[in-house]
Amino acid sequence: MRKVVFKDIDGKTKKLMLCQAKGGVYLFGYYSLQDSSADWDHFFCTIEDAIECCFEEYGINEEDWIIIADQSKNCQQDFIIPTRIKGREAGKPAFGQLQQFIKGQWVDYVIAEKCMSFDGLTGDQRLLITGLVFEYEKALVDDKAKTIKILTALNFERPSIDPIIG
Repeated sequence: MRKVVFKDIDGKTKKLMLCQAKGGVYLFGYYSLQDSSADWDHFFCTIEDAIECCFEEYGINEEDWIIIADQSKNCQQDFIIPTRIKGREAGKPAFGQLQQFIKGQWVDYVIAEKCMSFDGLTGDQRLLITGLVFEYEKALVDDKAKTIKILTALNFERPSIDPIIG
């Protein structure tokens, strides 16, 4: 189970992710909005402890979280889109070189300059930069509430959301 929230936490942290792992839960923090490696993390024994900490420390309510798909084997848990270290699957990791699974194939990926704000970005750019594009496409088909949650998290105004969801 993984969840993500986009919220300016402290003027520095822009996004949080919860990731259930063997033996506990990681809370990842990010200093930018794009899909990237976490800048920091904390470990909790239970999901309840992690959620309670996020509420008490960062003001994140349960309904603020967007549930996202779990990562595949050999993928980095702190990315939204399936992302792996190049060569890891063959036992020869090339640290610092990443690949993302796009349109059924692994392609080299370089993290772009840090995105600190959605200002000036189109809706498509927001979905791509954050890594939520595939979650959005799935939600658009059969989960209106999740579609609204994603668009709201990416600073879409309600008047522009209504025509999208119909």
